[in-house]
Amino acid sequence: MEKKNLLLIVPKLDQGGLERVCVRTARILSPRFRVTIAAFDPSDPAYDLTGLDVRDLKAPALPGRAGKVWRLLQRAVRLRRLKRELGADICYSFGPTANRANVLSGGRGELWCGLRSWADVSSPRQLAWTAARADEIICCSRALADRLRETCPGARARVLYNPYNAAKIAESAACPDGDLPDWEGCRVLVSAGREDPVKGYWHLMKAFFLVHERMPEARLAIVGSGDFEKYRKLAEELGIADAVCLPGLKKNPFPWLARADLFVLTSLYEGFPNAMTEAMTLGCPVVAANCMTGPAEILTADYRKAQDMEGVWEGEYGILVPPLDPEENLDPACITEEQERLAETICGLLSDPGKLRAYGEAARRRAADFGEEAYGDRFCGIAARTAGD
Repeated sequence: MEKKNLLLIVPKLDQGGLERVCVRTARILSPRFRVTIAAFDPSDPAYDLTGLDVRDLKAPALPGRAGKVWRLLQRAVRLRRLKRELGADICYSFGPTANRANVLSGGRGELWCGLRSWADVSSPRQLAWTAARADEIICCSRALADRLRETCPGARARVLYNPYNAAKIAESAACPDGDLPDWEGCRVLVSAGREDPVKGYWHLMKAFFLVHERMPEARLAIVGSGDFEKYRKLAEELGIADAVCLPGLKKNPFPWLARADLFVLTSLYEGFPNAMTEAMTLGCPVVAANCMTGPAEILTADYRKAQDMEGVWEGEYGILVPPLDPEENLDPACITEEQERLAETICGLLSDPGKLRAYGEAARRRAADFGEEAYGDRFCGIAARTAGD
């Protein structure tokens, strides 16, 4: 049978969750489709693109409202031309900006739009406009699909969890990294993601300060793009700079995840947190804020029940703490009750070797549910209209 033409549309290819899933999707589906990636600005890629057909639409973001409107129209025109050239059968976009260009450009192929984060459903008007024009809305979590159905009754919501290759992650984790500190004998906390207020890193830094008071051997690493200057300053003001490592962007972050005794996620919202799930494939226990969406769906058997929880929830696959205050506060003298609760939860788990080991084993089992083969089968099922939700 002749392969169908699959066009994946993404804003950039730098480090980020949707970019990572886009590249993985291309590799997973290449045996089954003729895959092309179209990026508005593929400069400085953070991922290995060897062997992939990547097209540069030469349409990076522009500032201002007028610039955004002009760029959207330009992207739509260039996308429509590319769709015609490729004879695209399925055009699958990742995130709001790519979704808008995808549906505006139209074409003969099916239009699939991906919702990747709670922020993607925060504008009902834009969401309704996209959903009305898309053939499929692909959600990376059931919570996002629930929200879409509430906001846009009748929208065709499909759930496609992010894919992970545990063997490749383990292989990458075994590679040496010269920047990895010599933290022999220390209890290491790791988080990963770009420098962005949505990651709630000020909560993590202050909670770690409290952890370090009780456990002087504790260390913290946050791996991701950005200069992290304000967090370096906060660490200095808290007196924990020597116990904190902020190495910046790592094209191979897995040695850092493998070194972790505990992965901590303090995000204000997520979609389906990649770094957390990747850490779980390596058997790393998790403490995560019960943000919208993702952590509860990954760490518990009943995410709807967990969404209504009060206090700390010891899930089947990890521990959830209540959602964190979204207002950024870099005052080192201001330590909140929620940061104290996060620190207490971390210390409690680190102080219980049996529970820590059990959660590590449970994390590895749970991560196995999100394998690449299941992802490819699920994608093809949606394409064949045989996958239900």
